[in-house]
Amino acid sequence: MGFTAIPGAEHFGVTTAQYLIYFTLFLVTAALTFSVMGRLITRFGVRAVLISTGTLASLAGVGMAFSPNIYVFYLFAFVLGLGAAGNNLLPAKTLVVGWHVHKRRGTVLGFVATGGATGGLLIGLIFPSVMAAGGFVGGWLAIAAMAFVCSVVTGIFLAKNPPIDHEEGAGDEAAGEEEAVHPATKNGRKALIKGFGFTIVLLAIGSFLFSLEGAFGSVQAAVYPTFGIDLSTAGLMIAFYSVCGIVAKPLLGIMHDKLGMKPLFVALTVLFILGMPALALTMQMGWNLMFPILAISAISLSIPGVIIPLVAVNAAGRERFATIYGFMLTGSYIGTGIGVPLWGLVYDITGAFTLAMYVGGAAGLIGLALAYIGLQRGIKTRAAMNESSTTGIFLPDGTEASTAERNAAGTGAGARDTTGAAEEVASS
Repeated sequence: MGFTAIPGAEHFGVTTAQYLIYFTLFLVTAALTFSVMGRLITRFGVRAVLISTGTLASLAGVGMAFSPNIYVFYLFAFVLGLGAAGNNLLPAKTLVVGWHVHKRRGTVLGFVATGGATGGLLIGLIFPSVMAAGGFVGGWLAIAAMAFVCSVVTGIFLAKNPPIDHEEGAGDEAAGEEEAVHPATKNGRKALIKGFGFTIVLLAIGSFLFSLEGAFGSVQAAVYPTFGIDLSTAGLMIAFYSVCGIVAKPLLGIMHDKLGMKPLFVALTVLFILGMPALALTMQMGWNLMFPILAISAISLSIPGVIIPLVAVNAAGRERFATIYGFMLTGSYIGTGIGVPLWGLVYDITGAFTLAMYVGGAAGLIGLALAYIGLQRGIKTRAAMNESSTTGIFLPDGTEASTAERNAAGTGAGARDTTGAAEEVASS
């Protein structure tokens, strides 16, 4: 969308800032809609939401291309935000965590996440020619076409709703319920996330803080020249950063699968310390370690795309994932919307981006701590519900054993082991 900024301002006869108001409308609308889309996915499934919102986004792109004035353009930006909330990260991650329940889930999610970085490289190569040939109208028609192919066509021919995992979320029916409530019903969806409110808040705030640091990816083209780096070298650094991001995402997934959560969080803490703050310090002192530190920064800034969804599914289980990850994406998008202008404000006040890089690194560390606390709280909540551990979902050691002991001892007239609960729910 950034390629349309200058042509768009000329097309409508407005300033670039006035034109870019559409991006704020688009971003805020998507942020406020993610949680709704998560609930819709829980109710209707991924395919229905992906196809319908993909169609909405495609039509919005066509409307933006042919808008007669800037105000109609703003209106279609609002519609585009509604579509983007349901046809992008949320359905993609829901499909991955829903189908891949094995111990290599993190690796799969990491490789899937490279699509964004790879697509960014391809767009950088292809889209200038599109804009040169079609101008403002051609650019937005191309965006609409990409939304249609990647969402509607994918939804029809490739995406399949993950199976409902009755074992996760079946819970202990000792309270006397005759039958577990299906999550597709309104009461079922409310019951599904009951007890996870504070976990959702922690994870959403953590995602918000990650995005304050992640704003670096949006402003890095402006950051490098302030340290005396010429434009050609800055372009090389942006390309290097993108390539590192492609490598970092599967690397983070593999680290999750091999190390487990606790050692992974220790490693991520080190990476955050050696990431953005070290990059700021290195660029102030010289270029000797700049590229290695930039690679480490790319790894730490890839955490929202890979580790955060894994934290969500481990903390809440697969059936709750779409709803809870929707709240997290709300925090993430709001963080991006606030973070980018904050970086600019820091530059306006101090004349450099250095302070923003240090503060962004600190925000990332706090976000990492909140994500870990949210993960632990979610796991404890699931354990208290006597949810069983399925492949790829990690509950405290001995949870299932202690549950079996209580059942064998006859504590509670309605108590039973969670495997039996899942079988009876499936049977009914």
